[in-house]
This record gives sequence, structure tokens and C-alpha cells, in this order.
Amino acid sequence: MPPRVFIVIGPAGSGKTTVAQRTAQEHAAAYLDKDRVSGRFIEFTLAATGHDPTDRESNDYYRENLLPLEYETLMDVAGMNLRLGRSVVLDAPFGAYFGVPDYLTRAAEEFQWPSPEITVIRVRVPQDVLRTRLIRRGLERDQWKLAHWEEYWSAYGSLECAWSGVAYQDFNNEAPSPLLES
Repeated sequence: MPPRVFIVIGPAGSGKTTVAQRTAQEHAAAYLDKDRVSGRFIEFTLAATGHDPTDRESNDYYRENLLPLEYETLMDVAGMNLRLGRSVVLDAPFGAYFGVPDYLTRAAEEFQWPSPEITVIRVRVPQDVLRTRLIRRGLERDQWKLAHWEEYWSAYGSLECAWSGVAYQDFNNEAPSPLLES
């Protein structure tokens, strides 16, 4: 069976990590979390360049210089796994690339993905539930989001993905289960 790609998207606190990990288990796929793959390097670089290592949403330096490197690295690691015949699950917001219809096609070509089947799993959660989850989990990286909630939600919470050539699957994660809040 040829390798498959599952891309789990959704805003912070929507539950995409739990959904992505379950998907990886169900399909015996490599689990690739953007923050685990490159997060420590990004935080170090932000701090070393005088930026807040927890604020990525309002940081132009991050968005222009580091965000592209994070996603290129993730797609490169995915490509290596796919060429080895291993399906992959990518766990990342991807919001910066939602408006680019051929983003995945170009990434697949650039990082030499074989022709895998690509499924995008959109983790959906209402705004009020998401805000409550971010408050409850109390992570430092969520403080800017909460302090600028309307700006954050309008920019990231209601984005729609326009990628072509993929299958979409919606996962409604409105349930208050603590297992689905990462």
C-alpha cells in the first residue's frame, strides 16, 4: 500500500494534537509535530534576536524569516519518511499557507514526496470553547492570543483552507473532553 499523508489543521487549543496522534496510531504513520521538530530552535532564535520566544502571531521577524523554515523542515522530514514508504501525520496550524491553493503540490514536488494520497483533517471548535480551553491550559505561548482575542480569532480562528488536490475531512471537537484539548 502506498504511503499516505494526513495533515491535521486547526487553531491552538482545538485538539489537533490529540486527533493527529490518534490518526498516526490508527494508520501506523510517523507523527510529525511542527513544534517538536523545530520549536526549540525557533524559541532560541527568537530569544537570541531579541524577540519574545512565545509570541509568533504578532512577530513580523518570525513570520518572514522563521515560519517558512519551520514548514520547509517539516515538509522535508515528511518527504524522507514518505520515500521510505512510511505514511505521515503532520500536526501544525498551517494557517499562513491556507490561501495558497497549490501549497501542498509545490511542497510535494520540492521535497520529493512520492505521489501519496493526502487527507486534510480540519479540527473544528467554536470560538467560545476554544478561548475557554486556552485559558484552562494556561500556557505562556497562549498569552498573546488571549490578550488580543478578537485580533487572534479574526486572523487565525476562522481561516478556511483553499488547498487543491486533497481530500478534506472535518472533525468536530466541540466536546468538553480533556483528552481532546491539545
